[in-house]
Parts: sequence; structure tokens; C-alpha cells
Amino acid sequence: MYRSEPAGNWFLNNQSLILLIGGALLAVLLAVNFLCSDSPDRARVLRLSGVVAIKRGNETIRPVVGMMLNAQDKVITGDDAFLEVAYDDGLKNVMKINSNSRVVFESSRIERYTRLFMDRGSVMVKLDGLEKGSTFKVRTPVAIAGVRGTAFGIELNGKEAVITDYESRIFVKGLTPDFLEMNDELLMSNGWKVQVAQFEKPSRMVKLEGWENSAWRSWLSSIDELPKTSRVSGLTDFKEVVMQRPMELFMAAVSRLSLSVPTLALMLFGVLALGTGKVVERVWS
Repeated sequence: MYRSEPAGNWFLNNQSLILLIGGALLAVLLAVNFLCSDSPDRARVLRLSGVVAIKRGNETIRPVVGMMLNAQDKVITGDDAFLEVAYDDGLKNVMKINSNSRVVFESSRIERYTRLFMDRGSVMVKLDGLEKGSTFKVRTPVAIAGVRGTAFGIELNGKEAVITDYESRIFVKGLTPDFLEMNDELLMSNGWKVQVAQFEKPSRMVKLEGWENSAWRSWLSSIDELPKTSRVSGLTDFKEVVMQRPMELFMAAVSRLSLSVPTLALMLFGVLALGTGKVVERVWS
């Protein structure tokens, strides 16, 4: 003859299962929270094409869309390749690393003094979200270019650098034979570029040609067409991120946990699961 079991005993006997389910749901929430929530001023891969590698310590990583970048990461792009980096989900601060480039992220976030080092290739930078007094600076073995406003580009050709001011005002400094910044800086206006030879003061400015302005506007238009809230593009990218770096994903998710309503609900679920059996048992006894 079938004998029903008191509800209190059922909860007590299945506490492990309840906690397992709650833990699994919480883990999923952590991963989704990490990959999809806003992360202002943190560098992540926006788009890429061709052969691109990231050197992180002794590792060589194949980047995927949505991957977060760390300080001291070195990005290397091959022929006909590029990688775009977004510093915020609103795509106000974006950088494009062009083909045959090598860039080291000395800063992985937009800080008061954000620095990159490039010893090969070229980059374009669009900055619409810098706080007042902040500086975004790109160093090369030839010259240093920085912006306190909006946008610029820098290309390294051997012992000569070409710095382009697309919008706002940027500053350019040469380097001494000891590779220290020169005291004097050249302030540029939008629509101009300057060629700087190694160990010389920047001074040779020329007006941008029409095709250069068109290329800049075309890149800006391509960014404007992108969705502003997507952290990872599709299930394939999600799978690659999780499979390639599961421990980093878990630790970053824990460190980035925000106390949203769903998160609090699941945390409360785990706590309630511990006590529900005893509560029900008392009611039914």
C-alpha cells in the first residue's frame, strides 16, 4: 500500500538536489551577467578579421568577439587582419588595430592616464567618453601621440611616425635619444597630420586628403551600425569563450557579480532551500 511522505521529510531528503539546482542556476546567471552586462571602461574585443593573436604571459590566445582584455596583453595582427576594441558597451570609446600591427595594452581600462605601446603598424582611436582631465596616449619608439578630446590615428613606418588628427585637438611629442618624452609638444587641429622622424621635434604638418577623411567617416559609420548592448555575438562565440578559458570566466564572473534582482532572488533561493525542510516539517508535525 502506498504511503505518502510528509512534505517536510521530502524537503529534508532532497536538500542536496535543491542546492545543486540552485547552484547550477546561480552559475549560469554569473556567466550571463559577466558576458552580457554593462562593463564601462573595460577593453573587450568588438570585431576582428584575419589572423590575430593575443600574447598573455607565456600563452598565445586566439581572440573571439566579447573576450575581455587584460593589462599587458599584446595584440598581434597579420596581413589583411584587424582587431577592434571597445572600452564600453555604448561604443563611445573604440580603437581599431590595423593589419601587421603589434600593440601592448599598458591599461585595460579607460583611466585618467590610459596608455598603449605600439612598436609596429597603425591604430585609429575614437574617444567620445573621456572624462575631463583624462588622457589617452599611444607610445611608439619614434613619437608619442595623445588626446584629451576625441580621436586620432598613429602609424609607425620604421623610424618615422605619422600622427593624424581626425577630430578635436591632439598633442604630439618627439622622443629624446634616451627615449624620454620631449618637453615641447605640438598641438594639432582636426584635419591635419604630422610626420615625425626619430629623435626630432614634430613640425611637418600637412592637410588630410579627401580619401583619408572618407576612410575615417566610413569606419565611424560601421561602428554606429553595431548594436550597443551585445557583449557576445551568438552561441558560437559564447561557447568558444567558455571552453577556452573556463576558470578565468568563472573568476571574472564572481568578481563582477552585481546584486541585481535576479541575482538576489537566486541567492535567496539557496538560503531558503536550507531552511524550507525544517520549516515545513514543523508545520506538518
